[in-house]
Amino acid sequence: MTSRQPPSAVDETEGRTPETLSGADIDYPVEVDRPHETAEDYSLTELLAVSAAHEIENGELAFIGVGMSLISGILAKHTRSPDCQLVTESGYVGSRPPGVVQSISDTVLGVDALFASNQFQIFTDNQRGLFDVGIIGAGQIDRYGNTNSTVVTGGDATYDRPKVRLPGSGGSNDIMTSCGRSVVMMRQDERAFTTDLDYRTAPGHLDGGDARDRAGFRGDGPSAVITDMAIFRFDDDGEMVLSATHPGVSVDDVRSEVQWDLQVADDASTTPEPTRGELAVLRAIDPTDTVLRGSDYIYEVGFEEWSERVMEQWKTFQDTQ
Repeated sequence: MTSRQPPSAVDETEGRTPETLSGADIDYPVEVDRPHETAEDYSLTELLAVSAAHEIENGELAFIGVGMSLISGILAKHTRSPDCQLVTESGYVGSRPPGVVQSISDTVLGVDALFASNQFQIFTDNQRGLFDVGIIGAGQIDRYGNTNSTVVTGGDATYDRPKVRLPGSGGSNDIMTSCGRSVVMMRQDERAFTTDLDYRTAPGHLDGGDARDRAGFRGDGPSAVITDMAIFRFDDDGEMVLSATHPGVSVDDVRSEVQWDLQVADDASTTPEPTRGELAVLRAIDPTDTVLRGSDYIYEVGFEEWSERVMEQWKTFQDTQ
């Protein structure tokens, strides 16, 4: 598929898309010693978030949700892809939200937005093929990148009486169908990387080959799956291939958490570690570890203490941008 670049994404002075930044060219928006050096104490969940942020190129329109995908979008916007524009389901385009929120209706998502529309407009624009990349989560995924975020049945359970009721599609079906490409973020688990989905919420590469083209989908489908263990890409037939393992994780470790005979790329590598600057930005975005580390901090303190800490960190983050 030909890359679609909106007029705002083009560097008019040179007539080209802005280059994605790297290394010393990145100006981190928070105070941290030796920001360009490799971080020492990151978690694999934080590496997941950083790796997903690296999937957003400078100048792109990125359709993101809340939770982990929002964190990765904010990180990309304030580090290596400052000219990308974040798009949210609630209708904000080009915003600079300072941190995680609890729902797509949170007005924090609209901070410094270029404009605010509505869900109908956003999803219509998505169906027109205006967005370059979308980032989603999933509860299950198969070898062709089809995802389930609706129900887990298993055993004698049914759709009406499932074993687990998941959050639902949200925008994932639309993103996987129409965005230029999609990135899936999820935890690595054998029950999640399954040969048979309990429910197909969003279409990946369907059953492989030219299935998406035959179905008439506008977008190219998933280009990457990023977990807390590895990064996966897709071959020409639309099948998932192990591309990189995170530091300390072996190929066999990953294979043990996948139900099918997983392909491994000939040039499979180790995921680059995050920098101290990237880690500092991540922790400023999610100062109480609500998403990144899943701590119980929010339950152990009163709402006032929690909100004061969030606002203090977010204000610091915004003041130094």
